[in-house]
Amino acid sequence: MSDLLILATDLRERSDESLTTLLHRRNLAGSPKDFFDLAQSLFANKSIQSALTKLAAAEALALQWLVAPMPDAAQPAENELVALANLGLIHNSKGTWTCYESVAQLAEPMLRNKVIAVSGPAAVEAPVRISETAATMGLAAIAAFETQQAITELVLDVEQHPIRQIGKTGIGVGDIKRLAAHLRRSTVAVRGFYTFALQLRLIELVSERWWLSSHAQDFLASSMLERWSMLANQWVSSLGEVGARQLRTLLAQQPGDLAETLRAVFPLADVAVDDQLSLLMEQAQGIGFCVSGQPTLLLVRCLEGQTSVAEDLLQPHLPQLQHSLIVQADLSLIAPGPLDTATELILRKFANIEQVSVASTYRLSALSLSHGLECGLTADQIRTVLTDLSAKALPQPVEYLLREAENRFGRLVIASGTGTERSILRSTDGILLTEILNDSRLRPYAFFALSAGSLASRFEPDVVYFGLRDFGYLPVRVDNQGAVLSPLRAASWSLGISPVATDPMITLIKDLRAADARVGAQPDDHDLTRQIQLAMKNKAQLSVTLTDRTGAEVEFKILPTALANGRLRGLDKRADIERTLPLDRIVRVAIG
Repeated sequence: MSDLLILATDLRERSDESLTTLLHRRNLAGSPKDFFDLAQSLFANKSIQSALTKLAAAEALALQWLVAPMPDAAQPAENELVALANLGLIHNSKGTWTCYESVAQLAEPMLRNKVIAVSGPAAVEAPVRISETAATMGLAAIAAFETQQAITELVLDVEQHPIRQIGKTGIGVGDIKRLAAHLRRSTVAVRGFYTFALQLRLIELVSERWWLSSHAQDFLASSMLERWSMLANQWVSSLGEVGARQLRTLLAQQPGDLAETLRAVFPLADVAVDDQLSLLMEQAQGIGFCVSGQPTLLLVRCLEGQTSVAEDLLQPHLPQLQHSLIVQADLSLIAPGPLDTATELILRKFANIEQVSVASTYRLSALSLSHGLECGLTADQIRTVLTDLSAKALPQPVEYLLREAENRFGRLVIASGTGTERSILRSTDGILLTEILNDSRLRPYAFFALSAGSLASRFEPDVVYFGLRDFGYLPVRVDNQGAVLSPLRAASWSLGISPVATDPMITLIKDLRAADARVGAQPDDHDLTRQIQLAMKNKAQLSVTLTDRTGAEVEFKILPTALANGRLRGLDKRADIERTLPLDRIVRVAIG
């Protein structure tokens, strides 16, 4: 039986949870059609190389024992071999562990004559003694607060801007720079935040555009400490079970520089191939797991599985939540401290944030208030929120802006059209439509007049909506019944997809299961041909169920040899004859 067939069979028999873990750890690229496609993807050199560089020392030593054993090498523990099997790198055949040939070809040069040090198991139970001062915990808390705040801003940015895919899995430079200027952080730091968001599955790629997932909604609805816990647990899980255990062991033996300790935990990490260690260090500093390169007690407790204890250590040092706001006549809003989640989410519907920090600054504008009205708020509700937070009457300029936004709301609407008129702009203000038609900045949208009260464009409504807002116009999108669409709903309206994307890994696994069931129940011609060709390529036995002349189902087990002219030929070893089976009578096939 070939390696491809062995791995495909193994994948098919795994639980959904096991498959999800595998796919996330192996960073699967592409969209396999079935389990054989998935197995081929996992055998790709790039996928194997990435998996090898992320192996913990104990896992690397176990793989070395299989492909390039050192003199007097002892057999590794069973759980380390199981960990390699869970990663799709080795398999167990009749009680014997074997490395897949594709994996062995890449792993053997990396592991040949390489001395890999693994800490003794006795140190696992030793207490980790890392002294913590108030100053250290204070610095860790500031980093943790700023990182969870930055990722929250990233989520809100994805909700409010159409962020397209650039390259295979990239984010555009323009989107990176916009968020970097907003957060007053470097573009390198922002790319790190996007990596964290992807690992947490807060954003997902759908139709070449990044969308918020259901996890993002949970993240936004969580408290500051809960968000930090999500980041901390993700960092620990990214080490893998064996890697986390080894890091705990090394810290118990000799606490020291975290970067050096991580290099000992992941001896095959190669910066030229995968900058894994730099990413881990950057994230560790961002969530308070290390200060000036030295591990903190937060890291130790999370490695021990005591995240709640780490929360208790962190909480006294975090900025205290506030429920107050200073509303100024220049339309700026100053929060003297971080706001509670519920207040923050309401405020962000109608105010743009200018400075992200412990004390944040927001600003009201015609565009921001229009966004709030689109989200379902009324001018009176916005006024009540601001009055409640400021505990005093609003300045006159704020009142004027509220009344103006309310009066102008809905004056320009965008509806969905058909054909070359994909977007229809309507307004009772003919002067406004003429201004849009003659605005040189809007020429790329190719607006043309339909009637005295409407314009049309060949672009989708969401594209036109964001384009008009970029130049100061206040459009509102409506559905076929004329009801106003909130920005989150409208962003997906023209594409006909859910505004909150589901986890693509879960969707992929469902598709793989469905394809597998279809092949076994009622395959189409493509499914049949593919399964037969795979069986021929791998010289695997094929179970074929077909109907005879009476309509009854008959099953044959054959070794397929040829497929041509609508017929399948194969050797039936049980009967010791060659059979020729018509494809149009085959109802089911199964490899193995």
